[in-house]
Amino acid sequence: MEPRVVELETHLEYIRRDMEEVRGDVKSIKHRLAYSAGGTAVVLGLLAWIANSRFDQVVTLLAQ
Repeated sequence: MEPRVVELETHLEYIRRDMEEVRGDVKSIKHRLAYSAGGTAVVLGLLAWIANSRFDQVVTLLAQ
């Protein structure tokens, strides 16, 4: 029975190691998603600001 216990302990050790790798991967994915969302928000904000400033110029040209 002792070899079975040793084998089970070894399997549990591998499972724990694999779970730590998965946790690290999930954390990395979360950070990448957060940075991507932030970057997208900044780019969209800049595009909206540029579009707004150009819209004012078009309205000014049409009003003359």
